[in-house]
Amino acid sequence: MKILKIIAATAVLLASLPAAAIAGGSSDIDFNSDGIVDIFDMIRARKSGASAEELQRLSCFLLGSTVETYQEDGYTLLWSDEFSGNELDLSKWSYELGNWKLDDSGNYVTNGWGNNEQEFYTTQNTTVRDGVLTIAARKESWTDEKQGSYDYTSARINTQHKFSVCGGKIEVRARCDSGKSLWPAIWMLPEDSVYGGWASSGEIDIMEGWGSTPEKICGTIHFGGTWPANTYLTNNYDFPEGDSSKNWHIYSIEWDRGEIRWYVDNILYSTQTEWYSDGFSYPAPFDQNFYLILNLAVGGHFDGVDGIYAEPGIFADGEKHFDIDYVRVYEKKDSDFAPTEISSLVLDNYIEGAEASVANKEGYTVIDIRNAGELEYAVMGLLYGKEVRAGEKHTLEFDASSTVPRCMIVTAEDSSYTRYLNEKVELSPEKKHFSFDVTFESDMSADIKFQLGNIDNAAALGAHEVTLYNISWK
Repeated sequence: MKILKIIAATAVLLASLPAAAIAGGSSDIDFNSDGIVDIFDMIRARKSGASAEELQRLSCFLLGSTVETYQEDGYTLLWSDEFSGNELDLSKWSYELGNWKLDDSGNYVTNGWGNNEQEFYTTQNTTVRDGVLTIAARKESWTDEKQGSYDYTSARINTQHKFSVCGGKIEVRARCDSGKSLWPAIWMLPEDSVYGGWASSGEIDIMEGWGSTPEKICGTIHFGGTWPANTYLTNNYDFPEGDSSKNWHIYSIEWDRGEIRWYVDNILYSTQTEWYSDGFSYPAPFDQNFYLILNLAVGGHFDGVDGIYAEPGIFADGEKHFDIDYVRVYEKKDSDFAPTEISSLVLDNYIEGAEASVANKEGYTVIDIRNAGELEYAVMGLLYGKEVRAGEKHTLEFDASSTVPRCMIVTAEDSSYTRYLNEKVELSPEKKHFSFDVTFESDMSADIKFQLGNIDNAAALGAHEVTLYNISWK
């Protein structure tokens, strides 16, 4: 069906092109070897496993443009997925599964992915066929031993740890079925949350759609402080009368240092230049590598019934589809925009039975302890989920000071709390330098902890601050 639609649409396009433009100078993309470059070459190219560059040149030619148009605008292809095979390319994408949002160590944070979403994400809700990735949302019962039972399934995939980018042009051709409570999204999150938890390290939404109002989509950035001290900027794009997100469109952003621009079919509809990350210099947080995410949510705060529930009636005629033709990422020629180097790693926090807060700043972290609680670990700054390999030696370095003399316990632990580093250090108002080497016995995800609870009767100290500077893990 998609091929027939492409043929019909392209026939109209080709009818408006000069004959010389069709028949000359493009022998390298004449996949049928019939002396004519047309939609049938695209069909042959996809079936024969043509490269991303060849498919790009062919697409541009059929649309009356050239790859050189991008090069003239300063962009060259960096990464793409044309979905030319018969299954999802797991060298490029990974599945996110379930309904629970987890932290980097796999610990439960919240259900509904933090958005009241009602679906359970699986590996069984994607197909790749005729050059198109389809994410299918279904009304079906799904039970997970740990996460419980759900009435809807869908899929969410990302490129984390496989591809991420800082700046450039990101372009996705897609369409989505309509229906109340459907929530298609093309978006990006930071590869490493170097400015802290969501949304202090940022989020870029290239396209989000409301299933109930397919005549519009939006593009958004989230930033500021860690939730709930975060904020966002957004703008809508309204399709021309008679058009909607149910039809094929190209959604893209152009991302430079200090400016992000949103487009639909190359029509600019939003530009953002003002954002921030608490404690860090502009253009943080949008000066780091971000990875790509594609998903189709069901229910939730964006378009769910009462901001929560799915509308079962939309599935009366079967599953609903979010179709993606391609994803292409271009780098900007001669651009010096690259991730900003971070002088001190940011810390997450853990507070249990104590009164304290953790604030990350540029180059240092301040832990404000008003009540140290009863446990040694009642107040902690943490580096979560550091991937290590058996036999590797790692070095933890930092400087530290405290407004009152006190002790701090520094550990490196696995998920079973086995300690591979366990050091008690003495802090004072004078800044001191610390460096510890640690070797791990096996491959694991390690957590580095700065424990500042009731160590050596620190609860009797009253309010005080501990500052950690230039934290590094190498």
